[in-house]
Amino acid sequence: MEKERIWIWMVLIALAMILGGTAGYLWVGQKVVEEQEVMPLEVTTEEETKEELPSEPATVVDTQEETITPSTKMVYQYYYPSDDVTETAEEVPPYFLVGLTRSDMETIYQEWELLSFSPKEVVLRRTVEGNSHERYIVGVKNGYVAVFYEEEQNGVSLKEQTNIPVSSLDEEEQKRLAEGILVVGKDRLAQVLQDYGS
Repeated sequence: MEKERIWIWMVLIALAMILGGTAGYLWVGQKVVEEQEVMPLEVTTEEETKEELPSEPATVVDTQEETITPSTKMVYQYYYPSDDVTETAEEVPPYFLVGLTRSDMETIYQEWELLSFSPKEVVLRRTVEGNSHERYIVGVKNGYVAVFYEEEQNGVSLKEQTNIPVSSLDEEEQKRLAEGILVVGKDRLAQVLQDYGS
C-alpha cells in the first residue's frame, strides 16, 4: 500500500509539473509573439549595397546559452518549513522544457527557486505551507468531488463532499478523480478545489 501511495504521489507531482510547465510555456510563447515587431522592408540599390560592405571580415561571437536537453536530470525539491522536511523528486524533462534557457525557466517557474541550471542537471526548490504529513486524496463521492484524509493509522476517511458535480468536468478529469488525486498540504488542497470550482 505504501509503494502505491508513493507511486501515486510521484505521478501527481509529475502531472502538476507538466500542467504548470505547459501553462508557463504557452504564456512565454504568447509574450514572445506580442513583443515581436514587424520591420518594414528596406529596398536598396546595387550601388548602395557596394558602399555598405565592410572592408574587414566580421567577427562571429558565440552567444549560445546553456539549454535543457532530453538527458537533463530535473530535480524538484519541496520544502516544508513547519516540520523542516524536504521531499525530492527526480525525472527527465518533459518535451516542452527541452531547449529552454535559465532565463526561460526563471520566467516560467516564478514560484520556484532555481538552485542550479546546467544541461546536465536543473534543481528547483519550492516552499510548501503546511506539514509534509498533511495528505489528502481528492476523489468522488455520490457523483460530487470529495476530499478524503489519508492517514497511516486510519487509512482513508471522508473529510468533505463539495457541491462540484463530477459530470461538469471533462472526461480526463473524471478519470483522474475516479482514481484519486493525492494532494499534500492545505494550501495545495485549496488550490486544487478552486481549480475544479472555477
